[in-house]
Amino acid sequence: ATLKGHTEYVNAVACYTTQAGAPRVVSGSHDYTLKIWDPETQKLLATLKGHTEYVNAVACYTTQAGAPRVVSGSHDYTLKIWDPETQKLLATLKGHT
Repeated sequence: ATLKGHTEYVNAVACYTTQAGAPRVVSGSHDYTLKIWDPETQKLLATLKGHTEYVNAVACYTTQAGAPRVVSGSHDYTLKIWDPETQKLLATLKGHT
């Protein structure tokens, strides 16, 4: 399947599992966004906006409480931590110059 939705190059992809056990794919793009996909239905579930430059790295982890998290790295010199279940930005990590 081809997942279409970004308006620029896709630079990074990562996967996670929801607390309910559903698989998810996260893509990061030159369009400054991350997109969350259901790989089983090929549907776009959410678009995460907050970076002001290209997103060039995406990683995922699970908290000790079992909640998934998405981390994005961008040419805007920041890392952002997201809750993909609520689509909320949890933190912006600055320090790269």
